[in-house]
Amino acid sequence: MVNIESTSNAIWWIKNPNAGKVGGNDGGRKASLGSSFYLDMVELVRNISLQGYNKLVAPELTLLERLIWLAVHMTMFLTMVAVLLLTWEQFIAQYFVINLKDPLYPVENVPFPAVTICSNNRLSRQAVINYALELQNNDPSVRELNFYVDQLKHLSKLYFMGSDSGDTEEYLNFQAFLDLFGTWNNETFFNTRRIMNMLAPKCQEYILKCSLSNVDIPCFTEAAFQESLTKYGPCCTFNTKNRLQKRDFKNRFASQSQGLTVVLNASHDDYFAPVLNTNGYIVIIHDANNFASIASSNALEMFPGQREESFLKIFPRVIDTDKSLNSFSPTGRRCYFHSESNTPRAKSKYVYTFPNCITRCRVQSIIALCNCLPFQMPLELVETLEGVVYCTLTHITCLNQYQFKWNNVLTERVRMPGLEREIEEALYCPHCLPSCNDVQYRVSLSMLPIDNYLVTIKPNKNNDTVFSSEISVLRVFFGEPHAQLYMRLLNNEWFEIFSTIGNILSILMGFSMVAIFELLYHFFKMFYMACHRIIERNKAKNKAKVFDASKLHIYP
Repeated sequence: MVNIESTSNAIWWIKNPNAGKVGGNDGGRKASLGSSFYLDMVELVRNISLQGYNKLVAPELTLLERLIWLAVHMTMFLTMVAVLLLTWEQFIAQYFVINLKDPLYPVENVPFPAVTICSNNRLSRQAVINYALELQNNDPSVRELNFYVDQLKHLSKLYFMGSDSGDTEEYLNFQAFLDLFGTWNNETFFNTRRIMNMLAPKCQEYILKCSLSNVDIPCFTEAAFQESLTKYGPCCTFNTKNRLQKRDFKNRFASQSQGLTVVLNASHDDYFAPVLNTNGYIVIIHDANNFASIASSNALEMFPGQREESFLKIFPRVIDTDKSLNSFSPTGRRCYFHSESNTPRAKSKYVYTFPNCITRCRVQSIIALCNCLPFQMPLELVETLEGVVYCTLTHITCLNQYQFKWNNVLTERVRMPGLEREIEEALYCPHCLPSCNDVQYRVSLSMLPIDNYLVTIKPNKNNDTVFSSEISVLRVFFGEPHAQLYMRLLNNEWFEIFSTIGNILSILMGFSMVAIFELLYHFFKMFYMACHRIIERNKAKNKAKVFDASKLHIYP
Protein backbone atom coordinates (compact mmCIF):
# COMPACT_ATOMS: atom_id res chain seq x y z
CA MET A 1 0.00 0.00 0.00
CA VAL A 2 1.34 3.44 -1.01
CA ASN A 3 2.06 5.90 1.79
CA ILE A 4 0.56 9.18 0.54
CA GLU A 5 2.37 11.28 3.15
CA SER A 6 5.73 10.07 1.85
CA THR A 7 5.02 10.99 -1.78
CA SER A 8 4.68 14.77 -1.28
CA ASN A 9 4.72 17.50 1.33
CA ALA A 10 2.02 19.54 -0.46
CA ILE A 11 -0.85 20.18 1.92
CA TRP A 12 -3.63 19.10 -0.43
CA TRP A 13 -2.13 15.58 -0.75
CA ILE A 14 -2.98 14.92 2.88
CA LYS A 15 -6.64 13.95 2.98
CA ASN A 16 -6.93 14.39 6.74
CA PRO A 17 -3.68 15.58 8.32
CA ASN A 18 -4.99 15.12 11.86
CA ALA A 19 -6.51 11.70 11.33
CA GLY A 20 -5.27 9.29 13.94
CA LYS A 21 -3.48 12.11 15.79
CA VAL A 22 -6.16 14.34 17.12
CA GLY A 23 -9.58 13.34 18.36
CA GLY A 24 -10.78 9.84 19.08
CA ASN A 25 -13.94 7.80 19.21
CA ASP A 26 -17.28 9.23 20.15
CA GLY A 27 -16.91 8.15 23.70
CA GLY A 28 -13.42 9.66 24.07
CA ARG A 29 -12.40 13.13 25.13
CA LYS A 30 -13.06 15.86 22.53
CA ALA A 31 -10.11 18.04 21.53
CA SER A 32 -10.59 21.78 22.12
CA LEU A 33 -10.66 24.26 19.24
CA GLY A 34 -7.40 25.85 20.41
CA SER A 35 -5.50 22.61 20.42
CA SER A 36 -6.92 21.64 17.03
CA PHE A 37 -5.86 24.99 15.57
CA TYR A 38 -2.36 24.57 17.00
CA LEU A 39 -1.97 21.08 15.56
CA ASP A 40 -3.33 22.17 12.18
CA MET A 41 -0.88 25.10 12.00
CA VAL A 42 2.01 22.79 12.88
CA GLU A 43 0.89 20.43 10.13
CA LEU A 44 0.63 23.35 7.67
CA VAL A 45 4.13 24.63 8.44
CA ARG A 46 5.53 21.12 8.17
CA ASN A 47 3.94 20.36 4.78
CA ILE A 48 3.66 23.74 3.01
CA SER A 49 5.56 24.08 -0.28
CA LEU A 50 7.43 27.24 0.89
CA GLN A 51 11.09 26.58 1.53
CA GLY A 52 12.54 26.73 5.03
CA TYR A 53 9.33 26.92 7.06
CA ASN A 54 9.35 23.22 7.97
CA LYS A 55 12.60 23.92 9.85
CA LEU A 56 10.55 25.69 12.54
CA VAL A 57 8.88 22.42 13.63
CA ALA A 58 11.48 19.86 12.54
CA PRO A 59 11.92 17.41 15.45
CA GLU A 60 15.53 16.64 14.52
CA LEU A 61 16.59 20.28 15.15
CA THR A 62 17.45 21.67 18.57
CA LEU A 63 15.62 24.58 20.16
CA LEU A 64 18.49 26.97 19.36
CA GLU A 65 18.44 26.01 15.69
CA ARG A 66 14.69 26.55 15.54
CA LEU A 67 15.10 30.00 17.12
CA ILE A 68 17.74 30.89 14.52
CA TRP A 69 15.38 29.90 11.73
CA LEU A 70 12.61 31.92 13.40
CA ALA A 71 14.89 34.99 13.57
CA VAL A 72 15.75 34.58 9.88
CA HIS A 73 12.08 34.42 8.90
CA MET A 74 11.15 37.40 11.08
CA THR A 75 14.01 39.47 9.62
CA MET A 76 12.92 38.62 6.06
CA PHE A 77 9.32 39.44 6.93
CA LEU A 78 10.17 42.89 8.33
CA THR A 79 12.46 43.59 5.37
CA MET A 80 9.66 42.62 3.00
CA VAL A 81 7.20 44.98 4.73
CA ALA A 82 9.68 47.89 4.55
CA VAL A 83 10.48 47.31 0.88
CA LEU A 84 6.78 47.00 -0.02
CA LEU A 85 6.00 50.30 1.72
CA LEU A 86 8.75 52.12 -0.19
CA THR A 87 7.68 50.53 -3.45
CA TRP A 88 4.02 51.32 -2.85
CA GLU A 89 4.79 55.03 -2.38
CA GLN A 90 6.42 55.11 -5.81
CA PHE A 91 3.42 53.42 -7.42
CA ILE A 92 1.00 55.81 -5.73
CA ALA A 93 2.98 58.76 -7.22
CA GLN A 94 1.96 57.61 -10.75
CA TYR A 95 4.93 58.70 -12.85
CA PHE A 96 4.52 59.36 -16.55
CA VAL A 97 7.27 58.65 -19.04
CA ILE A 98 7.84 59.37 -22.73
CA ASN A 99 9.28 56.35 -24.54
CA LEU A 100 10.38 55.87 -28.11
CA LYS A 101 7.64 53.83 -29.80
CA ASP A 102 8.60 53.85 -33.48
CA PRO A 103 11.96 55.14 -34.78
CA LEU A 104 10.81 54.62 -38.39
CA TYR A 105 7.45 56.39 -38.33
CA PRO A 106 6.44 57.26 -41.94
CA VAL A 107 6.99 60.94 -42.59
CA GLU A 108 3.85 61.15 -44.74
CA ASN A 109 1.86 60.78 -41.50
CA VAL A 110 3.60 63.81 -39.99
CA PRO A 111 1.98 67.24 -40.55
CA PHE A 112 4.02 69.44 -42.85
CA PRO A 113 4.84 72.61 -40.89
CA ALA A 114 3.82 76.12 -41.75
CA VAL A 115 6.57 78.05 -43.54
CA THR A 116 6.50 81.78 -42.85
CA ILE A 117 8.65 84.08 -44.97
CA CYS A 118 9.23 87.65 -43.83
CA SER A 119 11.12 90.34 -45.68
CA ASN A 120 13.90 91.88 -43.63
CA ASN A 121 12.53 95.22 -44.77
CA ARG A 122 9.54 95.99 -42.58
CA LEU A 123 8.51 99.27 -44.23
CA SER A 124 8.17 99.51 -47.99
CA ARG A 125 9.76 102.68 -49.40
CA GLN A 126 7.05 103.14 -52.00
CA ALA A 127 4.28 102.58 -49.42
CA VAL A 128 5.93 105.08 -47.05
CA ILE A 129 6.10 107.72 -49.82
CA ASN A 130 2.42 107.19 -50.65
CA TYR A 131 1.42 107.52 -46.99
CA ALA A 132 3.65 110.58 -46.59
CA LEU A 133 1.75 112.21 -49.48
CA GLU A 134 -1.52 111.45 -47.69
CA LEU A 135 -0.24 113.03 -44.47
CA GLN A 136 1.06 116.04 -46.38
CA ASN A 137 -2.39 116.62 -47.87
CA ASN A 138 -4.06 116.31 -44.45
CA ASP A 139 -1.58 118.60 -42.68
CA PRO A 140 -2.66 122.27 -42.69
CA SER A 141 1.00 123.25 -42.31
CA VAL A 142 3.18 123.44 -45.38
CA ARG A 143 6.08 120.99 -45.09
CA GLU A 144 8.37 119.13 -47.44
CA LEU A 145 7.58 115.53 -48.33
CA ASN A 146 10.91 114.36 -46.89
CA PHE A 147 9.80 115.58 -43.45
CA TYR A 148 6.95 113.06 -43.37
CA VAL A 149 9.13 110.32 -44.85
CA ASP A 150 11.75 110.83 -42.13
CA GLN A 151 9.13 110.95 -39.40
CA LEU A 152 7.56 107.70 -40.56
CA LYS A 153 10.81 105.91 -39.76
CA HIS A 154 9.78 106.21 -36.11
CA LEU A 155 7.11 103.57 -36.75
CA SER A 156 9.86 100.98 -37.07
CA LYS A 157 10.37 101.36 -33.29
CA LEU A 158 7.27 99.21 -32.86
CA TYR A 159 9.42 96.32 -34.10
CA PHE A 160 12.41 97.07 -31.87
CA MET A 161 10.87 96.73 -28.41
CA GLY A 162 13.46 96.90 -25.67
CA SER A 163 15.91 99.13 -27.49
CA ASP A 164 16.97 102.50 -26.13
CA SER A 165 15.15 105.41 -27.77
CA GLY A 166 16.97 108.71 -27.40
CA ASP A 167 14.57 110.81 -29.50
CA THR A 168 11.53 110.27 -27.27
CA GLU A 169 10.13 113.79 -27.56
CA GLU A 170 10.37 113.74 -31.34
CA TYR A 171 8.41 110.54 -31.92
CA LEU A 172 5.86 111.46 -29.23
CA ASN A 173 5.16 114.71 -31.09
CA PHE A 174 4.83 112.76 -34.33
CA GLN A 175 2.37 110.36 -32.70
CA ALA A 176 0.29 113.34 -31.56
CA PHE A 177 0.29 114.48 -35.18
CA LEU A 178 -0.83 111.01 -36.37
CA ASP A 179 -3.65 110.96 -33.81
CA LEU A 180 -5.05 114.10 -35.49
CA PHE A 181 -4.27 113.64 -39.18
CA GLY A 182 -3.50 109.93 -39.53
CA THR A 183 -6.95 108.55 -38.65
CA TRP A 184 -9.93 107.91 -40.88
CA ASN A 185 -13.31 109.48 -40.21
CA ASN A 186 -14.71 106.27 -38.69
CA GLU A 187 -11.74 105.75 -36.35
CA THR A 188 -11.69 107.00 -32.76
CA PHE A 189 -8.03 106.14 -32.20
CA PHE A 190 -5.01 105.80 -34.44
CA ASN A 191 -5.26 102.33 -36.01
CA THR A 192 -1.70 101.06 -35.81
CA ARG A 193 -2.52 97.68 -37.35
CA ARG A 194 -4.09 99.21 -40.46
CA ILE A 195 -1.18 101.57 -41.00
CA MET A 196 1.51 98.93 -40.45
CA ASN A 197 -0.25 96.50 -42.78
CA MET A 198 -0.40 99.25 -45.38
CA LEU A 199 3.30 100.09 -45.04
CA ALA A 200 4.59 96.49 -44.90
CA PRO A 201 5.94 94.90 -48.09
CA LYS A 202 3.29 92.86 -49.89
CA CYS A 203 3.75 89.15 -50.49
CA GLN A 204 3.35 89.66 -54.23
CA GLU A 205 6.38 91.93 -54.22
CA TYR A 206 8.94 89.43 -52.92
CA ILE A 207 7.48 85.97 -53.66
CA LEU A 208 7.88 85.38 -57.39
CA LYS A 209 7.34 81.67 -58.02
CA CYS A 210 6.19 78.59 -56.06
CA SER A 211 6.31 74.87 -56.72
CA LEU A 212 5.32 71.84 -54.64
CA SER A 213 6.49 68.32 -55.42
CA ASN A 214 8.22 69.72 -58.51
CA VAL A 215 4.90 71.07 -59.84
CA ASP A 216 4.31 74.81 -60.23
CA ILE A 217 1.41 76.10 -58.13
CA PRO A 218 -0.27 79.51 -57.73
CA CYS A 219 1.57 81.26 -54.92
CA PHE A 220 -1.31 83.20 -53.38
CA THR A 221 -4.20 80.83 -52.71
CA GLU A 222 -5.61 79.18 -49.58
CA ALA A 223 -3.54 76.10 -50.41
CA ALA A 224 -0.33 78.12 -50.72
CA PHE A 225 0.76 81.47 -49.23
CA GLN A 226 -1.51 83.73 -47.23
CA GLU A 227 -0.76 86.95 -45.39
CA SER A 228 -0.57 86.38 -41.63
CA LEU A 229 0.61 88.12 -38.48
CA THR A 230 3.89 87.12 -36.88
CA LYS A 231 6.39 88.49 -34.43
CA TYR A 232 7.71 90.60 -37.33
CA GLY A 233 4.28 91.91 -38.31
CA PRO A 234 2.56 90.99 -41.61
CA CYS A 235 4.35 88.15 -43.38
CA CYS A 236 3.57 85.39 -45.88
CA THR A 237 2.76 81.94 -44.52
CA PHE A 238 2.51 78.70 -46.46
CA ASN A 239 0.07 76.02 -45.19
CA THR A 240 -1.91 78.31 -42.87
CA LYS A 241 -4.96 76.00 -42.91
CA ASN A 242 -2.87 72.90 -42.14
CA ARG A 243 -4.01 71.27 -45.36
CA LEU A 244 -0.88 69.12 -45.53
CA GLN A 245 -1.50 67.38 -42.23
CA LYS A 246 -1.65 63.92 -43.82
CA ARG A 247 -0.40 62.96 -47.24
CA ASP A 248 0.15 59.87 -49.36
CA PHE A 249 3.47 58.23 -50.09
CA LYS A 250 4.02 60.20 -53.30
CA ASN A 251 3.62 63.52 -51.47
CA ARG A 252 5.77 62.81 -48.46
CA PHE A 253 8.10 65.76 -49.29
CA ALA A 254 11.21 63.79 -48.33
CA SER A 255 13.62 65.24 -50.91
CA GLN A 256 14.51 68.67 -52.28
CA SER A 257 12.65 68.01 -55.54
CA GLN A 258 9.48 66.85 -53.72
CA GLY A 259 9.29 69.66 -51.18
CA LEU A 260 8.36 73.33 -51.34
CA THR A 261 10.40 75.59 -53.63
CA VAL A 262 10.01 79.36 -53.50
CA VAL A 263 11.75 81.95 -55.68
CA LEU A 264 12.17 85.27 -53.84
CA ASN A 265 12.98 88.79 -54.93
CA ALA A 266 16.36 89.70 -53.44
CA SER A 267 16.43 93.29 -54.63
CA HIS A 268 16.95 96.08 -52.06
CA ASP A 269 15.40 98.84 -54.17
CA ASP A 270 12.35 99.07 -51.91
CA TYR A 271 14.27 98.86 -48.62
CA PHE A 272 13.38 101.53 -46.07
CA ALA A 273 13.57 100.07 -42.54
CA PRO A 274 15.32 96.67 -42.25
CA VAL A 275 14.58 94.94 -38.97
CA LEU A 276 17.76 92.85 -38.70
CA ASN A 277 21.38 93.39 -39.60
CA THR A 278 21.34 90.92 -42.48
CA ASN A 279 21.08 91.02 -46.26
CA GLY A 280 18.77 88.03 -46.47
CA TYR A 281 15.24 87.33 -45.34
CA ILE A 282 13.57 85.62 -42.39
CA VAL A 283 12.08 82.10 -42.45
CA ILE A 284 10.06 80.76 -39.51
CA ILE A 285 9.23 77.04 -39.28
CA HIS A 286 6.34 76.39 -36.91
CA ASP A 287 3.20 74.36 -36.40
CA ALA A 288 0.32 75.57 -38.56
CA ASN A 289 -1.85 75.91 -35.43
CA ASN A 290 0.63 78.16 -33.62
CA PHE A 291 1.28 81.87 -33.71
CA ALA A 292 4.64 82.38 -35.42
CA SER A 293 6.91 83.65 -32.65
CA ILE A 294 10.05 82.10 -31.23
CA ALA A 295 9.35 83.92 -27.94
CA SER A 296 6.55 81.39 -27.33
CA SER A 297 8.79 78.39 -28.16
CA ASN A 298 8.31 75.62 -30.71
CA ALA A 299 9.15 77.95 -33.61
CA LEU A 300 12.47 78.03 -35.42
CA GLU A 301 13.97 81.03 -37.20
CA MET A 302 16.42 80.79 -40.07
CA PHE A 303 18.10 83.59 -42.02
CA PRO A 304 18.95 82.51 -45.58
CA GLY A 305 21.27 84.80 -47.48
CA GLN A 306 20.68 87.05 -50.45
CA ARG A 307 21.24 85.68 -53.99
CA GLU A 308 21.66 82.12 -52.67
CA GLU A 309 19.88 78.82 -53.08
CA SER A 310 19.00 77.63 -49.57
CA PHE A 311 18.14 74.04 -48.61
CA LEU A 312 16.15 73.83 -45.39
CA LYS A 313 15.83 70.27 -44.10
CA ILE A 314 13.18 69.48 -41.51
CA PHE A 315 13.52 66.63 -39.01
CA PRO A 316 10.24 66.07 -37.11
CA ARG A 317 9.63 64.34 -33.80
CA VAL A 318 6.07 63.26 -33.01
CA ILE A 319 4.89 63.01 -29.40
CA ASP A 320 1.65 61.13 -28.80
CA THR A 321 -0.19 60.22 -25.59
CA ASP A 322 -1.88 56.97 -24.73
CA LYS A 323 -5.67 57.32 -24.70
CA SER A 324 -5.89 55.64 -21.30
CA LEU A 325 -4.42 58.83 -19.77
CA ASN A 326 -7.68 60.68 -20.51
CA SER A 327 -8.89 59.56 -17.08
CA PHE A 328 -6.13 61.60 -15.39
CA SER A 329 -6.33 65.31 -14.77
CA PRO A 330 -4.21 67.62 -16.98
CA THR A 331 -2.11 68.64 -13.98
CA GLY A 332 -1.52 64.98 -13.15
CA ARG A 333 -0.37 63.95 -16.61
CA ARG A 334 1.31 67.35 -17.21
CA CYS A 335 -0.28 68.00 -20.60
CA TYR A 336 -3.52 69.11 -22.29
CA PHE A 337 -5.46 67.36 -25.01
CA HIS A 338 -6.89 69.55 -27.76
CA SER A 339 -10.41 68.78 -26.51
CA GLU A 340 -9.51 70.40 -23.17
CA SER A 341 -8.82 73.75 -24.79
CA ASN A 342 -9.98 76.86 -22.97
CA THR A 343 -9.55 79.24 -25.90
CA PRO A 344 -11.39 82.45 -24.98
CA ARG A 345 -13.31 82.90 -28.20
CA ALA A 346 -15.43 80.15 -29.68
CA LYS A 347 -14.62 81.14 -33.26
CA SER A 348 -10.87 81.09 -32.70
CA LYS A 349 -8.84 79.38 -35.40
CA TYR A 350 -6.19 78.48 -32.81
CA VAL A 351 -6.42 75.16 -30.98
CA TYR A 352 -4.80 74.69 -27.61
CA THR A 353 -1.05 74.44 -27.84
CA PHE A 354 1.67 75.39 -25.42
CA PRO A 355 3.00 78.26 -27.63
CA ASN A 356 -0.50 79.71 -28.05
CA CYS A 357 -1.06 79.56 -24.29
CA ILE A 358 2.20 81.42 -23.67
CA THR A 359 1.28 84.02 -26.30
CA ARG A 360 -2.13 84.49 -24.71
CA CYS A 361 -0.54 84.88 -21.26
CA ARG A 362 1.89 87.46 -22.66
CA VAL A 363 -0.94 89.40 -24.35
CA GLN A 364 -2.88 89.53 -21.07
CA SER A 365 0.18 90.91 -19.29
CA ILE A 366 0.81 93.57 -21.96
CA ILE A 367 -2.78 94.75 -21.83
CA ALA A 368 -2.73 94.84 -18.01
CA LEU A 369 0.57 96.76 -17.74
CA CYS A 370 0.49 99.06 -20.78
CA ASN A 371 -3.23 99.24 -21.62
CA CYS A 372 -2.64 98.40 -25.28
CA LEU A 373 -2.27 95.49 -27.68
CA PRO A 374 0.75 95.25 -30.04
CA PHE A 375 -0.48 95.24 -33.62
CA GLN A 376 1.41 91.98 -34.33
CA MET A 377 -0.57 89.94 -31.82
CA PRO A 378 -3.55 87.83 -32.98
CA LEU A 379 -6.96 88.99 -31.81
CA GLU A 380 -8.12 85.38 -31.46
CA LEU A 381 -6.00 84.97 -28.35
CA VAL A 382 -7.43 88.04 -26.59
CA GLU A 383 -10.13 87.30 -24.03
CA THR A 384 -12.00 90.58 -24.54
CA LEU A 385 -11.52 93.40 -27.02
CA GLU A 386 -13.58 95.92 -25.08
CA GLY A 387 -11.58 99.06 -24.42
CA VAL A 388 -8.40 97.65 -26.01
CA VAL A 389 -6.41 99.88 -28.40
CA TYR A 390 -3.39 99.06 -30.51
CA CYS A 391 -0.03 100.17 -29.14
CA THR A 392 1.30 103.37 -30.64
CA LEU A 393 4.50 105.36 -30.26
CA THR A 394 3.22 106.74 -26.96
CA HIS A 395 3.37 103.21 -25.48
CA ILE A 396 7.00 102.60 -26.47
CA THR A 397 8.36 103.62 -23.06
CA CYS A 398 6.06 101.20 -21.23
CA LEU A 399 6.74 98.40 -23.70
CA ASN A 400 10.48 98.83 -23.28
CA GLN A 401 10.18 98.86 -19.50
CA TYR A 402 8.62 95.39 -19.26
CA GLN A 403 10.40 93.76 -22.19
CA PHE A 404 12.55 91.60 -19.89
CA LYS A 405 9.42 90.25 -18.21
CA TRP A 406 7.77 89.25 -21.48
CA ASN A 407 10.90 87.66 -22.91
CA ASN A 408 11.33 85.36 -19.88
CA VAL A 409 8.46 83.00 -19.14
CA LEU A 410 8.05 80.55 -16.25
CA THR A 411 5.36 77.88 -15.93
CA GLU A 412 6.50 76.87 -12.45
CA ARG A 413 8.71 78.58 -9.90
CA VAL A 414 11.70 76.79 -8.44
CA ARG A 415 13.88 78.75 -6.06
CA MET A 416 17.45 78.95 -7.31
CA PRO A 417 20.19 80.80 -5.41
CA GLY A 418 21.26 83.95 -7.25
CA LEU A 419 18.22 84.08 -9.56
CA GLU A 420 15.59 85.28 -7.10
CA ARG A 421 15.10 88.63 -8.83
CA GLU A 422 14.89 87.12 -12.31
CA ILE A 423 12.29 84.63 -11.11
CA GLU A 424 10.14 87.38 -9.61
CA GLU A 425 10.42 89.62 -12.69
CA ALA A 426 9.69 86.86 -15.24
CA LEU A 427 6.23 86.31 -16.71
CA TYR A 428 4.48 83.57 -14.71
CA CYS A 429 2.05 81.34 -16.61
CA PRO A 430 1.33 78.29 -14.38
CA HIS A 431 -1.76 77.28 -16.36
CA CYS A 432 0.22 76.61 -19.55
CA LEU A 433 1.07 72.93 -20.02
CA PRO A 434 2.50 71.12 -23.06
CA SER A 435 0.17 69.57 -25.61
CA CYS A 436 -0.43 65.85 -25.22
CA ASN A 437 -0.25 65.44 -29.00
CA ASP A 438 2.53 67.53 -30.42
CA VAL A 439 5.03 67.70 -33.28
CA GLN A 440 8.44 69.21 -32.71
CA TYR A 441 10.69 70.20 -35.58
CA ARG A 442 14.45 70.43 -35.94
CA VAL A 443 15.96 72.12 -38.99
CA SER A 444 19.24 72.20 -40.86
CA LEU A 445 20.19 74.91 -43.37
CA SER A 446 22.73 74.73 -46.18
CA MET A 447 23.29 77.18 -49.05
CA LEU A 448 24.75 77.29 -52.53
CA PRO A 449 25.37 80.23 -54.91
CA ILE A 450 22.34 81.19 -56.97
CA ASP A 451 24.29 80.49 -60.17
CA ASN A 452 23.52 76.77 -59.85
CA TYR A 453 19.80 77.51 -59.99
CA LEU A 454 20.06 80.05 -62.80
CA VAL A 455 21.71 77.44 -65.01
CA THR A 456 18.62 75.21 -64.73
CA ILE A 457 16.24 77.95 -65.97
CA LYS A 458 15.40 77.55 -69.64
CA PRO A 459 15.73 80.78 -71.67
CA ASN A 460 12.97 82.01 -73.94
CA LYS A 461 13.15 82.67 -77.68
CA ASN A 462 15.08 85.88 -77.11
CA ASN A 463 17.61 83.96 -74.99
CA ASP A 464 16.37 85.75 -71.87
CA THR A 465 15.42 84.17 -68.56
CA VAL A 466 12.31 84.94 -66.54
CA PHE A 467 14.34 86.03 -63.51
CA SER A 468 17.38 88.20 -63.08
CA SER A 469 20.29 87.41 -60.80
CA GLU A 470 18.60 89.44 -58.00
CA ILE A 471 16.73 86.42 -56.66
CA SER A 472 16.99 83.90 -53.86
CA VAL A 473 15.65 80.35 -53.83
CA LEU A 474 14.32 78.53 -50.78
CA ARG A 475 13.75 74.77 -50.74
CA VAL A 476 11.92 73.30 -47.74
CA PHE A 477 11.59 69.53 -47.34
CA PHE A 478 11.85 66.68 -44.86
CA GLY A 479 15.44 65.57 -44.38
CA GLU A 480 14.56 61.87 -43.94
CA PRO A 481 11.71 59.61 -45.13
CA HIS A 482 10.87 58.70 -41.54
CA ALA A 483 10.40 60.38 -38.17
CA GLN A 484 10.63 59.36 -34.54
CA LEU A 485 7.36 58.64 -32.74
CA TYR A 486 7.32 58.96 -28.96
CA MET A 487 4.50 57.84 -26.67
CA ARG A 488 3.58 59.29 -23.27
CA LEU A 489 2.64 56.39 -20.98
CA LEU A 490 1.90 55.64 -17.36
CA ASN A 491 5.10 54.28 -15.86
CA ASN A 492 3.44 52.02 -13.29
CA GLU A 493 0.71 49.97 -14.93
CA TRP A 494 -1.15 47.33 -12.92
CA PHE A 495 0.90 44.47 -14.37
CA GLU A 496 4.10 46.28 -13.41
CA ILE A 497 2.84 46.60 -9.82
CA PHE A 498 1.90 42.92 -9.83
CA SER A 499 5.31 41.92 -11.20
CA THR A 500 7.29 44.08 -8.76
CA ILE A 501 5.38 42.93 -5.67
CA GLY A 502 5.63 39.33 -6.82
CA ASN A 503 9.39 39.62 -7.22
CA ILE A 504 9.79 41.10 -3.74
CA LEU A 505 7.66 38.39 -2.11
CA SER A 506 9.47 35.66 -4.02
CA ILE A 507 12.98 36.89 -3.22
CA LEU A 508 12.49 37.65 0.47
CA MET A 509 9.82 35.17 1.57
CA GLY A 510 9.76 32.55 -1.18
CA PHE A 511 6.09 33.23 -1.92
CA SER A 512 4.36 32.03 -5.06
CA MET A 513 0.80 31.69 -6.31
CA VAL A 514 0.87 28.01 -5.32
CA ALA A 515 1.82 28.91 -1.76
CA ILE A 516 -0.96 31.48 -1.58
CA PHE A 517 -3.43 28.85 -2.80
CA GLU A 518 -2.17 26.46 -0.12
CA LEU A 519 -2.71 29.04 2.61
CA LEU A 520 -6.18 29.94 1.41
CA TYR A 521 -7.14 26.29 1.09
CA HIS A 522 -5.89 25.48 4.58
CA PHE A 523 -7.59 28.41 6.31
CA PHE A 524 -10.89 27.85 4.51
CA LYS A 525 -10.73 24.20 5.47
CA MET A 526 -10.02 25.07 9.10
CA PHE A 527 -12.88 27.59 9.09
CA TYR A 528 -15.26 25.01 7.66
CA MET A 529 -14.21 22.32 10.16
CA ALA A 530 -14.53 24.75 13.08
CA CYS A 531 -18.04 25.78 12.03
CA HIS A 532 -19.01 22.17 11.45
CA ARG A 533 -17.67 21.19 14.90
CA ILE A 534 -19.61 23.99 16.62
CA ILE A 535 -22.81 22.97 14.84
CA GLU A 536 -22.35 19.31 15.80
CA ARG A 537 -21.75 20.20 19.46
CA ASN A 538 -24.89 22.32 19.54
CA LYS A 539 -26.89 19.46 18.07
CA ALA A 540 -25.46 17.08 20.65
CA LYS A 541 -26.35 19.41 23.51
CA ASN A 542 -29.92 19.85 22.27
CA LYS A 543 -30.30 16.10 21.88
CA ALA A 544 -29.00 15.54 25.42
CA LYS A 545 -31.55 17.99 26.81
CA VAL A 546 -34.40 16.14 25.10
CA PHE A 547 -33.07 12.82 26.30
CA ASP A 548 -32.85 14.03 29.95
CA ALA A 549 -36.43 15.27 29.80
CA SER A 550 -37.69 11.85 28.66
CA LYS A 551 -36.08 10.23 31.74
CA LEU A 552 -38.12 12.30 34.21
CA HIS A 553 -40.24 10.08 36.58
CA ILE A 554 -42.90 11.24 39.05
CA TYR A 555 -43.18 9.12 42.22
CA PRO A 556 -46.23 9.22 44.47
